[in-house]
Amino acid sequence: MLEQDEVPAYLLRRRLLSRRSIVAGHLRVGDVSSRNRNFRVTGGAGESYLLKQGIAADSAQSLRNEAALYRRLTADAAAAPAASVPALHGYDARRGILILEWLPGGEDLDALHRRRGGCPPALAAALGRALATLHAIVPDGEELREDAPWVLALHRPPLDALRYLSAASVQLVRRLQSDERIGVAFDELRDGWRAEALVHRDVKWANCIAHPRPGGSRPTRVALVDWEMAGWGDPAFDIGSTLSDHAAFGLAGGRDAGGRAPAAFWSAYVRARGLGEPAAARLLERSVRFAGARLVQSAYEHTQETTVLDERVGRIVALACELLLCDERAAAMALGLRA
Repeated sequence: MLEQDEVPAYLLRRRLLSRRSIVAGHLRVGDVSSRNRNFRVTGGAGESYLLKQGIAADSAQSLRNEAALYRRLTADAAAAPAASVPALHGYDARRGILILEWLPGGEDLDALHRRRGGCPPALAAALGRALATLHAIVPDGEELREDAPWVLALHRPPLDALRYLSAASVQLVRRLQSDERIGVAFDELRDGWRAEALVHRDVKWANCIAHPRPGGSRPTRVALVDWEMAGWGDPAFDIGSTLSDHAAFGLAGGRDAGGRAPAAFWSAYVRARGLGEPAAARLLERSVRFAGARLVQSAYEHTQETTVLDERVGRIVALACELLLCDERAAAMALGLRA
């Protein structure tokens, strides 16, 4: 594993850092680890990096997949503008280290929502355009994962899952199994999974970085990061994942710019994809149902750390079930969207 004090020498060997940055005292190396070991590096002009190294046993394959996706996206400027994806500066396959651009002045949308009490519609629209650009990339024979998200089978966990499910997770599964319609909704989404475009598969505000244009100071662009789960799949899942964060934010008391942000996101996506009304209506319905599924996934991840379903998780699950069942009133109230 790469240690923090080894980072400068590592980047010097790869010719990504100048000795001048070190001598002048400009170099800063910060530990920003989460699921992976991450180091943020800032030096002189053009020397801002994120070094990412896997910790879990299966993370090597995930990082290889992520490196391959970055190579593809950064190499094809027409398919994925550089504004939507941080630049790839290298992948050390032997040590499993991914070196990416650290976006100057960047802030993830989750932190921005909490700091500002909502998201400016302009940034929501920028995210819509970024996803529309991504979803314009269709399967071309390259081998990428195509399987449906695991959450769509959560209502039917395998028997050996009981060994690692928390008591709260078991309660959540029972809640899903108590309504036959929920199981049917999950089955329909899984059976109807369409591997028709390149999808991120882990779109959430924490993975969406708002940043300014080069030389600017006000964030006007949104870049997607953490491509470990990406592959061919259903665009409605990425859209639904974004909408699920809006719904959860509303449940927590957020106003989200008077409810304009979800509408700005959706309108920008539809325009960028060039969708007509019938196609947009069908996609929105599927996306709202996937928003419910993604809310269930968020609730499940929370229950892995608790012993009982608390009130907050209970509210999330209740809204998730309404969205899964395509309750138009619930969707309008939670998302401010109508087909």
